[in-house]
Amino acid sequence: MTQRAIVALCSVTLVQAYLLVNVLPYSAYLVIHLCKNVTVEEAGPYAASLATSFMLGRTISAQFWGNLADVYGRRLVLILSLIGSGLASLWFGFASTYRSCLLARGMLGAVNSTVGVTKTLATELARKLSDDAEQLDASRSANTSSANSRSQDAVETRVVGLVVSMRAWGFLIAPACAGFLSDPLKTRE
Repeated sequence: MTQRAIVALCSVTLVQAYLLVNVLPYSAYLVIHLCKNVTVEEAGPYAASLATSFMLGRTISAQFWGNLADVYGRRLVLILSLIGSGLASLWFGFASTYRSCLLARGMLGAVNSTVGVTKTLATELARKLSDDAEQLDASRSANTSSANSRSQDAVETRVVGLVVSMRAWGFLIAPACAGFLSDPLKTRE
């Protein structure tokens, strides 16, 4: 069960990273498409605002999500975050004005609470994994407490490192996919 939970955390972290950076390759084109009076030379600040609104939403809501996770549980917060992220992504995808895109990206950041929660859960799951392994190997001698501590630290480092590294994969994959899909009709001609 713990290993499935770690795979789920890795997936959530990958999706979160994808949602954060997938707008970067096409944001300037989107601005030009949505704002008819904006030229190519003027699109930069609008595109930056579109990209920045995600982190603004996250910054405003981070404390709220952390408190909610402590009171009602991390699993519930991750589920709510994924549902909210899906709905905000749909809103962004169907937005027909720049303002609507900006608000959708801000809302996407506001409901995306996964960074702190996944790191905390990864640490807790690693400790549980270490404790389970320690219970299975109860035949060790009494002098292995420092070795158990080192083993627990090693498991925690591996699990947290794996979960956090999924952000890097998301940052790698998202721009490539978004760039390829940014204007599919023109790229396939």
